[in-house]
Amino acid sequence: MNFPKVEFKPLNIDENLDDLVWYVKPENSQNSPLNFYKFMMEMFPNLKNKIRENMSNEELYVILEKEVKPILEKLFKDDDLKKYQRIWDKINDNVMEDLEKKLEITWPRNWKIFCYVGLLPVCPRYIKNHSFNVNYGVSEDNLIATTIHELCHFLYFEKWKEIYPNYTEEEFDSPHIAWYLSEAMIDPLINNETFKKYTNDDLSAYPIFYRTFIKGKSLIDILKDYVNNYPITKAIQKSYELFKQYEYFIKND
Repeated sequence: MNFPKVEFKPLNIDENLDDLVWYVKPENSQNSPLNFYKFMMEMFPNLKNKIRENMSNEELYVILEKEVKPILEKLFKDDDLKKYQRIWDKINDNVMEDLEKKLEITWPRNWKIFCYVGLLPVCPRYIKNHSFNVNYGVSEDNLIATTIHELCHFLYFEKWKEIYPNYTEEEFDSPHIAWYLSEAMIDPLINNETFKKYTNDDLSAYPIFYRTFIKGKSLIDILKDYVNNYPITKAIQKSYELFKQYEYFIKND
Protein backbone atom coordinates (compact mmCIF):
# COMPACT_ATOMS: atom_id res chain seq x y z
CA MET A 1 0.00 0.00 0.00
CA ASN A 2 1.04 3.58 -0.58
CA PHE A 3 1.32 4.91 2.97
CA PRO A 4 2.53 8.42 3.86
CA LYS A 5 6.26 8.58 4.58
CA VAL A 6 8.00 10.42 7.40
CA GLU A 7 10.84 12.65 6.20
CA PHE A 8 13.46 13.80 8.71
CA LYS A 9 14.73 17.36 8.31
CA PRO A 10 16.85 19.70 10.45
CA LEU A 11 15.06 22.27 12.57
CA ASN A 12 16.43 25.70 11.69
CA ILE A 13 18.51 27.04 14.61
CA ASP A 14 16.65 30.37 14.71
CA GLU A 15 13.31 28.51 14.73
CA ASN A 16 14.62 26.26 17.47
CA LEU A 17 15.51 29.30 19.58
CA ASP A 18 12.11 30.87 18.90
CA ASP A 19 10.41 27.70 20.16
CA LEU A 20 12.61 27.61 23.26
CA VAL A 21 11.53 31.14 24.19
CA TRP A 22 8.02 29.86 24.85
CA TYR A 23 9.13 26.80 26.81
CA VAL A 24 11.51 28.73 29.06
CA LYS A 25 8.83 31.14 30.32
CA PRO A 26 7.84 29.85 33.79
CA GLU A 27 4.26 31.09 33.45
CA ASN A 28 3.64 28.78 30.49
CA SER A 29 4.06 25.75 32.76
CA GLN A 30 1.45 26.87 35.28
CA ASN A 31 -1.64 25.52 33.48
CA SER A 32 -0.10 22.49 31.82
CA PRO A 33 0.26 18.82 32.82
CA LEU A 34 3.95 19.20 31.89
CA ASN A 35 6.51 21.41 33.61
CA PHE A 36 8.31 22.82 30.57
CA TYR A 37 10.38 25.21 32.67
CA LYS A 38 11.74 22.35 34.77
CA PHE A 39 12.56 20.37 31.62
CA MET A 40 14.38 23.39 30.20
CA MET A 41 16.53 23.77 33.31
CA GLU A 42 17.40 20.07 33.18
CA MET A 43 18.26 20.26 29.50
CA PHE A 44 20.19 23.55 29.74
CA PRO A 45 21.54 23.92 33.30
CA ASN A 46 23.53 26.94 32.16
CA LEU A 47 20.20 28.86 32.09
CA LYS A 48 19.68 28.59 35.85
CA ASN A 49 19.49 31.93 37.67
CA LYS A 50 19.26 33.75 34.32
CA ILE A 51 15.52 33.39 33.66
CA ARG A 52 12.92 35.37 35.59
CA GLU A 53 9.15 35.53 35.37
CA ASN A 54 7.64 38.17 33.09
CA MET A 55 10.77 38.65 30.99
CA SER A 56 9.95 39.77 27.46
CA ASN A 57 10.40 37.43 24.51
CA GLU A 58 13.18 39.68 23.28
CA GLU A 59 15.05 39.47 26.59
CA LEU A 60 14.69 35.69 26.65
CA TYR A 61 15.86 35.34 23.08
CA VAL A 62 19.05 37.29 23.85
CA ILE A 63 19.82 34.92 26.75
CA LEU A 64 19.07 31.82 24.67
CA GLU A 65 21.14 33.10 21.77
CA LYS A 66 24.12 33.47 24.07
CA GLU A 67 23.68 30.30 26.16
CA VAL A 68 21.98 27.80 23.83
CA LYS A 69 22.83 28.75 20.26
CA PRO A 70 26.46 27.52 20.57
CA ILE A 71 25.11 24.16 21.75
CA LEU A 72 22.76 23.92 18.77
CA GLU A 73 25.52 24.87 16.34
CA LYS A 74 27.63 21.94 17.53
CA LEU A 75 24.79 19.45 17.24
CA PHE A 76 23.87 19.30 13.60
CA LYS A 77 25.32 16.50 11.57
CA ASP A 78 23.80 15.41 8.28
CA ASP A 79 24.75 11.82 9.15
CA ASP A 80 22.36 11.96 12.12
CA LEU A 81 19.43 12.75 9.87
CA LYS A 82 20.36 9.99 7.45
CA LYS A 83 20.65 7.56 10.35
CA TYR A 84 17.20 8.51 11.68
CA GLN A 85 15.75 8.17 8.19
CA ARG A 86 17.22 4.69 7.72
CA ILE A 87 15.94 3.53 11.11
CA TRP A 88 12.42 4.72 10.47
CA ASP A 89 12.13 3.69 6.81
CA LYS A 90 12.47 0.03 7.82
CA ILE A 91 9.19 0.09 9.76
CA ASN A 92 7.25 3.04 8.32
CA ASP A 93 4.66 1.05 6.36
CA ASN A 94 4.17 -1.56 9.09
CA VAL A 95 3.50 1.09 11.74
CA MET A 96 1.17 3.00 9.42
CA GLU A 97 -0.82 -0.17 8.74
CA ASP A 98 -1.03 -1.08 12.44
CA LEU A 99 -2.34 2.40 13.27
CA GLU A 100 -4.96 2.10 10.53
CA LYS A 101 -6.20 -1.16 12.01
CA LYS A 102 -6.26 0.23 15.55
CA LEU A 103 -8.16 3.39 14.63
CA GLU A 104 -10.23 1.84 11.84
CA ILE A 105 -9.50 4.60 9.37
CA THR A 106 -7.28 4.92 6.30
CA TRP A 107 -4.33 7.31 6.12
CA PRO A 108 -4.82 10.18 3.66
CA ARG A 109 -2.63 9.07 0.77
CA ASN A 110 -1.55 12.57 -0.28
CA TRP A 111 0.05 13.46 3.04
CA LYS A 112 3.67 14.39 3.57
CA ILE A 113 4.79 14.06 7.18
CA PHE A 114 7.89 15.88 8.37
CA CYS A 115 9.93 15.28 11.50
CA TYR A 116 12.16 18.23 12.40
CA VAL A 117 15.23 17.35 14.41
CA GLY A 118 16.43 19.93 16.91
CA LEU A 119 16.62 20.32 20.67
CA LEU A 120 13.44 20.98 22.67
CA PRO A 121 12.24 19.98 26.18
CA VAL A 122 9.30 18.07 24.68
CA CYS A 123 8.49 16.83 21.18
CA PRO A 124 5.55 18.94 19.94
CA ARG A 125 3.31 17.93 17.06
CA TYR A 126 1.45 20.20 14.66
CA ILE A 127 -1.71 18.49 13.45
CA LYS A 128 -2.52 20.98 10.72
CA ASN A 129 0.99 20.85 9.20
CA HIS A 130 1.49 17.09 9.69
CA SER A 131 4.83 17.72 11.39
CA PHE A 132 6.49 17.01 14.72
CA ASN A 133 9.88 17.27 16.41
CA VAL A 134 12.45 14.93 17.88
CA ASN A 135 15.77 15.72 19.49
CA TYR A 136 19.32 15.16 18.35
CA GLY A 137 21.07 12.35 20.14
CA VAL A 138 18.04 10.23 21.00
CA SER A 139 18.38 6.46 20.97
CA GLU A 140 16.91 4.33 18.20
CA ASP A 141 14.22 3.08 20.58
CA ASN A 142 13.30 6.60 21.67
CA LEU A 143 13.20 7.83 18.09
CA ILE A 144 10.78 5.05 17.13
CA ALA A 145 8.61 5.49 20.24
CA THR A 146 8.32 9.25 19.74
CA THR A 147 7.49 8.86 16.06
CA ILE A 148 4.80 6.25 16.72
CA HIS A 149 3.34 8.49 19.45
CA GLU A 150 3.08 11.50 17.15
CA LEU A 151 1.78 9.51 14.18
CA CYS A 152 -0.93 8.13 16.43
CA HIS A 153 -2.03 11.71 17.14
CA PHE A 154 -2.24 12.51 13.43
CA LEU A 155 -4.44 9.54 12.57
CA TYR A 156 -6.43 9.82 15.81
CA PHE A 157 -7.52 13.33 14.87
CA GLU A 158 -8.48 12.16 11.39
CA LYS A 159 -10.78 9.71 13.17
CA TRP A 160 -11.96 12.55 15.39
CA LYS A 161 -12.94 14.61 12.33
CA GLU A 162 -14.94 11.65 11.06
CA ILE A 163 -16.78 11.25 14.36
CA TYR A 164 -17.19 14.98 15.06
CA PRO A 165 -17.43 16.73 11.67
CA ASN A 166 -18.18 20.09 13.32
CA TYR A 167 -14.75 20.13 14.98
CA THR A 168 -12.50 23.19 15.25
CA GLU A 169 -8.71 23.06 14.88
CA GLU A 170 -8.31 24.75 18.27
CA GLU A 171 -9.71 21.64 19.99
CA PHE A 172 -6.60 19.69 19.01
CA ASP A 173 -4.33 21.74 21.28
CA SER A 174 -4.06 22.55 24.97
CA PRO A 175 -5.99 23.61 27.04
CA HIS A 176 -9.02 22.05 25.30
CA ILE A 177 -10.39 18.87 26.85
CA ALA A 178 -10.22 17.10 23.46
CA TRP A 179 -6.45 17.61 23.62
CA TYR A 180 -6.29 16.10 27.12
CA LEU A 181 -8.23 13.10 25.85
CA SER A 182 -5.93 12.67 22.84
CA GLU A 183 -2.92 12.51 25.15
CA ALA A 184 -4.55 10.06 27.54
CA MET A 185 -5.70 7.82 24.65
CA ILE A 186 -2.07 7.24 23.71
CA ASP A 187 -1.81 4.46 26.27
CA PRO A 188 -4.77 2.28 25.24
CA LEU A 189 -4.00 2.86 21.56
CA ILE A 190 -0.25 2.17 21.36
CA ASN A 191 1.01 0.93 24.75
CA ASN A 192 0.44 -2.70 23.76
CA GLU A 193 2.19 -5.59 22.04
CA THR A 194 1.17 -4.40 18.56
CA PHE A 195 3.50 -1.42 18.90
CA LYS A 196 5.91 -2.59 21.61
CA LYS A 197 7.43 -4.97 19.08
CA TYR A 198 8.99 -1.93 17.38
CA THR A 199 10.69 -0.37 20.41
CA ASN A 200 11.85 -0.99 23.97
CA ASP A 201 11.17 2.63 24.89
CA ASP A 202 8.19 4.00 26.79
CA LEU A 203 4.84 4.14 24.95
CA SER A 204 2.76 5.29 27.90
CA ALA A 205 0.76 8.51 28.27
CA TYR A 206 1.60 11.45 30.53
CA PRO A 207 1.98 10.42 34.22
CA ILE A 208 -0.87 12.69 35.32
CA PHE A 209 -3.45 10.39 33.72
CA TYR A 210 -2.31 7.40 35.77
CA ARG A 211 -2.58 9.43 38.96
CA THR A 212 -6.08 10.75 38.25
CA PHE A 213 -8.85 8.50 39.58
CA ILE A 214 -12.60 8.57 38.96
CA LYS A 215 -14.71 6.45 41.31
CA GLY A 216 -11.64 4.51 42.37
CA LYS A 217 -10.33 3.76 38.88
CA SER A 218 -7.55 5.52 37.00
CA LEU A 219 -8.41 7.41 33.82
CA ILE A 220 -6.09 5.16 31.84
CA ASP A 221 -7.77 1.98 33.06
CA ILE A 222 -11.19 3.40 32.20
CA LEU A 223 -10.05 4.30 28.68
CA LYS A 224 -8.44 0.88 28.24
CA ASP A 225 -11.75 -0.76 29.11
CA TYR A 226 -13.51 1.35 26.48
CA VAL A 227 -10.94 0.67 23.76
CA ASN A 228 -10.77 -3.06 24.51
CA ASN A 229 -14.52 -3.61 24.73
CA TYR A 230 -16.06 -1.30 22.14
CA PRO A 231 -15.50 -0.43 18.47
CA ILE A 232 -13.06 2.48 18.34
CA THR A 233 -15.71 5.04 17.36
CA LYS A 234 -17.85 4.14 20.36
CA ALA A 235 -14.75 4.03 22.60
CA ILE A 236 -13.77 7.57 21.62
CA GLN A 237 -17.32 8.84 22.09
CA LYS A 238 -17.61 7.33 25.56
CA SER A 239 -14.16 8.63 26.50
CA TYR A 240 -15.02 12.13 25.32
CA GLU A 241 -18.25 12.19 27.33
CA LEU A 242 -16.30 11.09 30.40
CA PHE A 243 -13.65 13.79 29.93
CA LYS A 244 -16.27 16.49 29.40
CA GLN A 245 -18.14 15.38 32.51
CA TYR A 246 -14.99 15.50 34.65
CA GLU A 247 -13.18 18.28 32.78
CA TYR A 248 -12.49 20.51 35.79
CA PHE A 249 -11.32 17.57 37.89
CA ILE A 250 -9.03 16.22 35.12
CA LYS A 251 -7.43 19.61 34.53
CA ASN A 252 -7.00 20.47 38.18
CA ASP A 253 -6.37 17.17 39.95
